[in-house]
Amino acid sequence: MNRCWSTVVAAACATLMGSSLAHAQDSLQQVKALYASAAYEDALSMVGRLQTSERKLEFQQYRVYCLVALGRTAEAEDVIATVVVENPTFVPDAGETSPRIQGMFQRIRSGLVPEMAQRLYLEARAAWNRKDTAAAAAQFASLVQLIDSTRSSDGEGESNPEKAEPMLAELRLLASGFLDLSHALSAPPAGADTGAPALAAKAPVAVTSPVPLKQDLPVWVPTDQASRREFRGVLRVFISDAGLVTGAELSSPIHPAYDRQLLLAAKTWTYQPALKDGVPMSSEKLIEVVLKPR
Repeated sequence: MNRCWSTVVAAACATLMGSSLAHAQDSLQQVKALYASAAYEDALSMVGRLQTSERKLEFQQYRVYCLVALGRTAEAEDVIATVVVENPTFVPDAGETSPRIQGMFQRIRSGLVPEMAQRLYLEARAAWNRKDTAAAAAQFASLVQLIDSTRSSDGEGESNPEKAEPMLAELRLLASGFLDLSHALSAPPAGADTGAPALAAKAPVAVTSPVPLKQDLPVWVPTDQASRREFRGVLRVFISDAGLVTGAELSSPIHPAYDRQLLLAAKTWTYQPALKDGVPMSSEKLIEVVLKPR
């Protein structure tokens, strides 16, 4: 009886899913027809009434098309930003998108990707530091995919390191290094499947990140105009094998009134140095800085 009931439930769920997908397809075709007939307001209204996640990306694209056609460029840019954040590797089809809208996507994407890449790198490093190697590897792989998809937007169809922003190139290099290390840690011992006596496997290199001993951020005293806004940026510090900061730079500036104070403060910070197989070594560290409104 239970097996029969389970079969009935499964069949009902499949029917509902099929019906939902069919409805989304029909609705999308109606939106396309309204857009093609220049009924942009009607198409926008219909997209706004749809509360389904199926074909969401395509609905969002037509929202952009309609907003641009109506001259509501700022709203269209907000929608594009949402699309890029939710679908970091998405690039609109050149055969279905006008050059103007393609340019909007490329411009907004170029502005968002550096911050998205920095945030993804910090999250991946955090997973690595807490020894969640699988999660870290997945995030580093996503970071490489994000940067490569950005590099290929010049139409050449492959990544082009020479044309990439220096910061993105650095992040890709770091992410690739961590991926190689994670693969080495998870690889089976040499000779394990050959039937021959296994050779002594080389022990993986153990690397630990620097640990802050003194890392005090300057107090943020905003001007009246900046008191109600949040500011974000990323600071890169270079740390010697003695745990002293030998240099600092802003990968992403925060605020002109704060940046110089932060760079001066960073020179006084100290760390327990990074270790490679127990031996202190020089390293670098990315620090996300968030200035909250008051």
